[in-house]
Amino acid sequence: MNLSTAARAALATMCAAGALLATGCKEVQDIREELGWSQQKEAPPPPPVVSLDDRWVPADVAVADAAQTQWSSRWWQWASRFDGKAPYQDRDGSRCAEHQDGPVWFLAGTDGSFDAMRTCTIPADRHLFVPLITRAVGAGEPGETEALSCTQKQQRAANFVDHVYTGLVLLDGRPIGQYQRMRAAGESCFTLTSNDPAVATDGYWLMLKPLPPGQHTLAIAAAYREGPRQMMQNFQYTLEVQGAEQAADAAAVAEEGGAGFDDAADLADGVEAAD
Repeated sequence: MNLSTAARAALATMCAAGALLATGCKEVQDIREELGWSQQKEAPPPPPVVSLDDRWVPADVAVADAAQTQWSSRWWQWASRFDGKAPYQDRDGSRCAEHQDGPVWFLAGTDGSFDAMRTCTIPADRHLFVPLITRAVGAGEPGETEALSCTQKQQRAANFVDHVYTGLVLLDGRPIGQYQRMRAAGESCFTLTSNDPAVATDGYWLMLKPLPPGQHTLAIAAAYREGPRQMMQNFQYTLEVQGAEQAADAAAVAEEGGAGFDDAADLADGVEAAD
């Protein structure tokens, strides 16, 4: 028996409605299979829901056996190692990889005088640590003749951060975390350089878990205001996160060329209590 496609489809529908005998439905079952009706694929499971908060490490959680207050001191020591232009004065991210090593990769903010658009290649499996806004105090204001104690420096750094009134982090275009929960104040003063043996710091810092390989966009804005004094910083990174194989190849090239970076963890040797 030859049936047109329309007639065969109608026959299959009638069988499904119970209008034909069982013997006729056997042929209809064959028709259904031929038409592909009985081979409909199941809907794929929905993708897992990943909260951006899952990427963020709150300020009271340690990373690589160090509190984030320690990482803030190490960040300032990292920033002080650059000759000439500091990393927070960099406009395009060309110095992003200098003096980097270890489990945490430092990113710079700005000095508040410009908006930065930077590009940075990050090795695989690195945490990222970057200031929303921060202050380091190593000496008094111009004209002050009396040296400040460590406690006084901490108070001045804290006063600056107390007057930060806004902060925003966008990862791949979506907000992450609450900036009020990102504050990390140094518990003691630390050595920045030989000329700055006792420096205090305070600020809002973002610690991110290692990002998946590929391209990501990280944008940060924050602002401080106290009377006539004010500061606003606004910067964005395009991050190229390497896969494990890419990172291994890059390490091999660096080793062959005799290049190497200072271990950020070694900076901890300079941290000391002072008062």
